[in-house]
Order: sequence, then C-alpha cells, then structure tokens
Amino acid sequence: MLPKMRRSLFENIISNRRCFFMNQIDVLKSIVSSISDMLQSQEFLDAHRFPNRFVRKRLLSMYQVILFLLYSTKQALHQNISRIIDLGVLNFPDVSKQAVSRARQGIMPSLFKDLFNVSVDTFINSQCPRRLWRGKETVYAIDGSKIQLPNSASNFEQYGKMSGRKNPDRHWSLALASVIYDVTNDYFCHGLIRPFLSSERSAAIDHCKALESIGILKGAILVFDRGYFSNAMFRYFSEKGYFCVMRLKDGSRLAKICDGDISTTLEFEDDETSPPAVMPVRVISVKLDNGSTEYLATNLFDEVYTPDDFKELYFMRWGVELKYYELKIHLLLEEFSGATSISIEQEFYINLLYSNLAALVKAAADLEIEETAKPDNQHRYQAN
Repeated sequence: MLPKMRRSLFENIISNRRCFFMNQIDVLKSIVSSISDMLQSQEFLDAHRFPNRFVRKRLLSMYQVILFLLYSTKQALHQNISRIIDLGVLNFPDVSKQAVSRARQGIMPSLFKDLFNVSVDTFINSQCPRRLWRGKETVYAIDGSKIQLPNSASNFEQYGKMSGRKNPDRHWSLALASVIYDVTNDYFCHGLIRPFLSSERSAAIDHCKALESIGILKGAILVFDRGYFSNAMFRYFSEKGYFCVMRLKDGSRLAKICDGDISTTLEFEDDETSPPAVMPVRVISVKLDNGSTEYLATNLFDEVYTPDDFKELYFMRWGVELKYYELKIHLLLEEFSGATSISIEQEFYINLLYSNLAALVKAAADLEIEETAKPDNQHRYQAN
C-alpha cells in the first residue's frame, strides 16, 4: 500500500476524529495498510515487473520508483525528485529525471490497477454504512470521457493517431476513459482506459462483468446517458437481471412513440428460421425544468417507480460528470508526467485510487459537519 510516511499521515488525521466517524476512516486505514503490505511483498512486485527489469542491483529499486509515482505531484519531474529526496525517510537516491523515466517503464500498469482494486474490494467488503437511493437501491452511472494524451510514438501506437480535415499533417492522441461509478456512495468501482475510437458499449459491458464477478450488481440500478442504448445492450442487461435506465436519442423509434409512460416491446432476430424474440421495455418521457423533454428506456416495470423517480434517477447520473471534472481539474489527470502508453495507464489508475481515498475522507468530514451543524443553520455545509 502506501508507505509508512503516508500511513502515519492518515493515522494522525484519524486520531483527531471521534469514534462516531471511524467507519469510513477504518476503511481508509485498511486500504492504506493493505497497499503497504502488498508493496513489501517481493512476490507481488515480481508479478508486475516486465521481464529482465529490476533484476540487478541498481541505484533505483522497483519499490522506490513505485513510491515516487505515488508521491509525485504534477510538478516538473526534477522538482518531484528534489521534493522526494528532501523527505529523507524514503532514502530516495539523487538521480536524473531520465533515470526515473526509464525505470518506470519496467513496471506494469497492472500493479497500479491492483492497488486501485484494493480500494474497491476493501470498501465493498467492509461494514461501512452505505447510502442507498430511497433506502433500498445502489445507483451506478456508467460513462466515458475523452482524455488528452501527450503526443508520442508509443501513444499513437496504443491509442491511435488523430488528425483533422483542415490540417491532416497535424496529429494528436486521445484516449477513452470509461468508469462505473457508485453515485450513491461517491466511489469509483471499475475503470478502463482504451483507444479513443473504442466502443463505449463494450466498455460498459466489461464494467458490469467486473462488478458481477464480485457480486455487487444484484438489485442495483445502472444509469446511462445517450449513446449507450441499443436493442442488443438493453437485451444484455435484461437477460442478466440488471436494472437499467437508459436515455434515448430524441429521434429514435421508441422516443417517437412515447407518450408519457408506456410499455412496448423490442424484437430480436436470432436467426432466419425462428420467429423474432420479443422483450418488453418501458419508455418514459420526462419534462425538464427548462421545458425540454428527455426519453428514458428501462426494465423497471413496477409502477412504484413513477416518472418523477426516473427523472431523479437520471439526474443522479450527473455525479459521474462531476467525478470526471474532479479527475481532470483537481487531480490534473491530463497533465501526465510521462509520455509513453505505460506511463499513461499507470497514472490513470493512481488517480482513480486517490479519488476513492479522498471520497472516504470527504464522507467522514461530511458526517462530522452534519453531526455538529446547528439546527438554525440556513445552509447545509459539505467538505470540499
């Protein structure tokens, strides 16, 4: 996990909190402790280094490079090296930025993905109280976002080379980030970074498979923006037993026939010799405050879910947009310290990990604010 220095930092924060707030902080401590133990395991390190890397005695060990990447800010590389050397406790050698850049290429991005997964598994398996929509359901939002990448031969090969019509000789690289986000508990549960032209629908299915493998999709509600709905996608979620709410494009067939709240069917031709398979779908039109109308398709047929409930559910999806804003603006995701595809993926999962750790601290702080708020306060305060 994170080194002893960072551990002691979190423990100092924790010691100042009252017992009432220990649930989220205990989860945070457990994540940090687990990561620390993993990074002390030679077996774990060996599983995540490229062949013939970190096999000889060198000035920079694999452990030191990992700590450097976890401690680094978005400052210039030489400034980060100086800052970490000044910490003293890490025994970080006085090396060039080129040496650090070369060394990090020997570490598989899967290492940092595993560290992020620790934050997910620990939270899910903890007894930490969860927020639920209407006290019953967890709501997940799945969405993708464009990520600006440094131009490099490595990124062009891994993520694709983009160009414009007006200036076809000018090239740049983009990636598609895709996440499944627990809206009700402000937590990333799975993330992927792929070539920009990859399928968002395929990424969404991979997110669901990952969460299915740890058993947390049962009874949850998945919310999607425009672009995700297709007959095949809706069928996949329905046959898997996943509840979903998917925004339709305004000109789609289902949107055109919707008048308030209707039930209709989708048809699927599995082969030419069999009659089309039929699947029910509920379509709801939702009037927004600005007067426009959105159309939602869902497999939540129980009439206990009203059009106003679906309006609220779809609005909750905005939380994942705010998390991308957090990643890009507050955590400076797109200001990568390395220009290779390996560096990009390393930093992507580090940022998801940090976002989850920050969410736990914020949740504990928000509880304290609520507990200490005066009854006559005009506004509800939150931690930033």
